[in-house]
Amino acid sequence: MADRGLVGTIGLSLLLALGAVPPSSASGAVEAGSRTPKADDPTTRTIVPGALPRGRDAEIDFMQDGVIHTADGTALPILTPVNGEQRQLLGDSRKGWLVAVRTGTLSRVIAVRPGRRSVVVRNTRATNYSDSSVGWRAARDGELLISTDFNRGGSYHKVQDLAGRRLGSDDTGGFFNPLDADAGHVVTYRANTFSRLRLIDWVPRTSRTEIAKSASYASLRDDLVFVRTSGRHSGPTSISAPGTPAWVQPFAPLAVSPDGETAIGHRVSRSAFDSPAILDVRRMSDGALLDSIAFGPPITEDNWSITADHEQSVGWESNRRFVFQLHSPSGAVLVRCRLDGDCQRASDYGGNITTPYETFMWW
Repeated sequence: MADRGLVGTIGLSLLLALGAVPPSSASGAVEAGSRTPKADDPTTRTIVPGALPRGRDAEIDFMQDGVIHTADGTALPILTPVNGEQRQLLGDSRKGWLVAVRTGTLSRVIAVRPGRRSVVVRNTRATNYSDSSVGWRAARDGELLISTDFNRGGSYHKVQDLAGRRLGSDDTGGFFNPLDADAGHVVTYRANTFSRLRLIDWVPRTSRTEIAKSASYASLRDDLVFVRTSGRHSGPTSISAPGTPAWVQPFAPLAVSPDGETAIGHRVSRSAFDSPAILDVRRMSDGALLDSIAFGPPITEDNWSITADHEQSVGWESNRRFVFQLHSPSGAVLVRCRLDGDCQRASDYGGNITTPYETFMWW
């Protein structure tokens, strides 16, 4: 486990990456392009999982308690012994399901296939020290693995293929995970020639193309990026031709519906360590607030945790149904909600839940 100083520093940097700013940087002015909250906006609701009916299992890929549950209903246990400190489902690949695990200080990525022994992907063994930690992300096409070493100096990315060949490395100068990776491209932060952090489209060994000064979300497949227009306000534009967003809100998306019409994500507060721990559901065309759900206690510097209540697993089953993780006295559980507000439990209670391509840090 990283020490308290590193955890606090990384926590602050992550919240800054999600759009939060220190109180001294906050402004009460409404930005051009922002959507002012309306009186009929939905109020934030608190969902009690135990009061919900049990519906069918979630139709997304997720992992809980060492078992991979696929969208088609298959349950696949991972057989590698781990102590629960790190078990993260990275995504599918031609080698099988990729899972980051850690035992003690040793972390690695394993490939899991039905009926076969898990194998370690070459060159993924890494040591977590007292003042550093290692996070992993898989490209959406399953061809690349990106490791991020978080230490007191910032973040250090390394990109490799599934055969273990190193394709490139980069320093960010800050504490950031890649926002997305697919088809040989990695969207992440890097300092420019003036030592200012900028979001870039990085093709290892080939090119680095600046996308935006700052962003809270990126999807290469959807050609979508939420660029930040001020400390906490972001709005949608394209990666290929970024421009001024049609609307901005204090919102950091986590997932966009398959038809691109709706997004669910974090509400971003004015203060880096004063987050309301709320998931907002917004219409992509104009930013209208469709739903607002509390997922835990307010996030402060004292209770911040990326491996408990404040790490959020979210996914869309269809254009009108999304699932997300809630914690309860009985354990973590996935809750399914429709855009009309009707909700039900979509998994059993148990340990922390992870879904592929999450951008959060793990240690």
